[in-house]
Amino acid sequence: MALLALGGCATVMEGTDQSISINTSPGGAACSLERKGVVLGSVAPTPGSMKVSKSKDDITVRCTKAGFEDIMSSITPKFGGTTFGNIIIGGGVGAIVDAASGANYEYPGNISLTLSEKAK
Repeated sequence: MALLALGGCATVMEGTDQSISINTSPGGAACSLERKGVVLGSVAPTPGSMKVSKSKDDITVRCTKAGFEDIMSSITPKFGGTTFGNIIIGGGVGAIVDAASGANYEYPGNISLTLSEKAK
């Protein structure tokens, strides 16, 4: 019973969602966040933030602003250490739950992008 309570430790301790803050220089850009070709949402105007579900898949950030070149950046999640504790303490069940929920991954919390002025 105690092992089942420990299952999904990262899921319980860190959750399956997180907030990502997007900042551009200059501010006031419109940015969309996509994962595997699906739009997750947008931050407009920057700076701003949005909540995303955790996943092992990269997120693509695309930002636009009048008078500036569009910019695109990829956000790669990092594997979280909480899952290792799950494997050591509770065996593989918790690790499976964490992997299925995406809780064992975390994206950088702050993304900063610099827009270049369009050539005149």
